Amino acid sequence: MARFSLPRLFSGQQRPSKCQRPRSRPRLCLEPLENRLVPSTLHVGSHPGEYHTIQAAVDAAHSNDTIRVDPGTYTEQVVINNNGHARDNLKLEGSGEHSTIIKAPPLSSMTGHHAIVEVENARNVTIEDFTIEGPSSGANSGGNFYGVRVDNGSARIEDNHITKIEDTPFNGVQEGVAILVGRAADGTTGTAIISHNLIDDYQKAGIVVDNVGSSAEIDHNKILGQGPTGLLSQNGIQISRGATADVSNNRISDNEFTGGGDVGSGVLLFQAGRVRVDHNTLSHNDVGINDQGSDNAVMEHNYISENTTNGILLVSTSGARIDHNTIDHNGSGNSGDGGIALYSSTNNTIDHNTSSHNNGDGIFVDSTSTGNTISHNKLRHNTNFDAEDQSTGTGTAGTGNTWTKNHGKTSSPPGLVS
Repeated sequence: MARFSLPRLFSGQQRPSKCQRPRSRPRLCLEPLENRLVPSTLHVGSHPGEYHTIQAAVDAAHSNDTIRVDPGTYTEQVVINNNGHARDNLKLEGSGEHSTIIKAPPLSSMTGHHAIVEVENARNVTIEDFTIEGPSSGANSGGNFYGVRVDNGSARIEDNHITKIEDTPFNGVQEGVAILVGRAADGTTGTAIISHNLIDDYQKAGIVVDNVGSSAEIDHNKILGQGPTGLLSQNGIQISRGATADVSNNRISDNEFTGGGDVGSGVLLFQAGRVRVDHNTLSHNDVGINDQGSDNAVMEHNYISENTTNGILLVSTSGARIDHNTIDHNGSGNSGDGGIALYSSTNNTIDHNTSSHNNGDGIFVDSTSTGNTISHNKLRHNTNFDAEDQSTGTGTAGTGNTWTKNHGKTSSPPGLVS
């Protein structure tokens, strides 16, 4: 099975202000506030004096303003940028994810990247308490369709329901990303805090953070794929092409591909920069955490269960640390399936994990993976071996790796567990 598949300047003498000029008696004096805007609150709704579209309010807003949106369905694209004047620190607030809906307009009227909400060049924008909803009205959006997209800006995205970011009908086109932060193919970067969102019914991915210079904190989200599908492989969270991220306390499931070859991942790390993945629950994906060449990643304190191939998979990875994870009931019984698997991966540390009741191996190491340190793991009740190492060298039991103080009953070669 293939396992390969983001101060004002001045000069000269200034004339003294009125407050500085001597007077015969004290006098209260106010200096003019030049070029300063008091933050305003703008309202969107159907009442007189309110803006009737979110975009109209955004166009009128300035930096530090707040836009509050009444309950209702708003069928429009919303683009937040600094065109005309700055809109940094803008807050876009719905009335609740169940009552304020930003819905994708017909595909023929969508512009740019086909994002329902886009933050472009603006900094520290907040988007909260909305439902942001597709689907696209076409079977192919030209490789672009997004719920929220952050390009060369930064955003806080929290307490939203982002849903149906998919084509009509759902198909195998590699598009439909609920939240995108930066994109290497477009030469853009982004920064985001993504927290406490429900993300479901996406086509390709729930959250993608892509490109060198992009970064995100991703926590306390619930991310649900389509479930088993033969149309395309889905990823709950993808960190790729030099991007960095902290991924913690998320529940990610239902990213399963039945078409053979590719796999769906709860968390995919594809040639990423520094990434920490901790305290997540990952289930009913093909792979819980899939590290494809992302060196020095940290994966710890995750609960990983009932994924169809592996709990944690390393391919061409070095310097990763995998510790204190609970990994059980993963795998379909194929060779290399099970709890933790290493392919062409070197100098990784795997310690203090529990890998049990997997349909395959507790820990599997292929013949090209060497220099790894595997210690203090509890390996039990796995259907193939608790520990299997196909490499050869001067390490433990004639392998190319060091195995110490691992608890289990079965290993190949003998001597990896005790």
